[in-house]
Amino acid sequence: MKTLLFTIFLLALASCGEDSEPIKKRRTNEPSSENFQGIETLFNESEFPDPNHVKLLKELKICSEFQKDTANYLEPACSPRFFRILPMKDDAKEDQAFLLQIKSKVGGIKLRRTIAFVRERGELVKVNTFIANLIATRPSTSHYNDLILRFNDNIEGEIIFYNCLFTWDGKRYKFRSVELIEGATWRQRLKPEFKDSVSNDIYTILKKNEMIL
Repeated sequence: MKTLLFTIFLLALASCGEDSEPIKKRRTNEPSSENFQGIETLFNESEFPDPNHVKLLKELKICSEFQKDTANYLEPACSPRFFRILPMKDDAKEDQAFLLQIKSKVGGIKLRRTIAFVRERGELVKVNTFIANLIATRPSTSHYNDLILRFNDNIEGEIIFYNCLFTWDGKRYKFRSVELIEGATWRQRLKPEFKDSVSNDIYTILKKNEMIL
C-alpha cells in the first residue's frame, strides 16, 4: 500500500503543471473521456422509470416487497431509494442484461455496489460484482457498454478515488486500466509510460480488498 502511495505522488509531482489539475469544486461524476456519458445516481426518486424494474428486483430476491420503511437498510424495500437499474447491452431488452446500482449501507455494506446481470436459460445470472460507483458508460462494438467505475481507497488517512475502465470480454466485464486518480484536492491522469504498471498495482489492491468479484 505504501509503495502504491509513493508511486501515485511521484506521478503527480512528475506531471505537475502538465497533466495534474487542482480541484476547486468536486465533480464526482465527471467522465474520464469525452466519449463517455456521465451517470449520477442520487437515490432520491420516488418511482422507478420502468415498472419492470420492480419485477426484476423481486426476481433477484434482493429486496422485500412488503417493506415500506425506506430508512431500513438491512431489510430494504424494493424502492428507487435503494436501487437503480441501468441498461448494459444496446441490442437486447433490459431484462436480458442490466446493471444494478445499490446504495451504500444497504444490506450492511457501507459502500455502493454495481452488479452486472445477464439472463441465461431463462435465469438471471450475476457475472460481476464491483464495490464501486458507476459514473460513466459508452457504447462499444461488443454491444455491451464500456464502464467507468469509481473505487474508494484510504491511504494513510486520505481518501483516494480510482476511476477504472472495464470492457466486456464475451462472458463478463474485465478490468482494462485506471483512467484517473483523485484525492480531495487534486486530480491525476496517468502518463502513458506509467499507465500499465500503476493500473496493475491498483488492480491487485482492488482484488485483494475484494472490491472486484
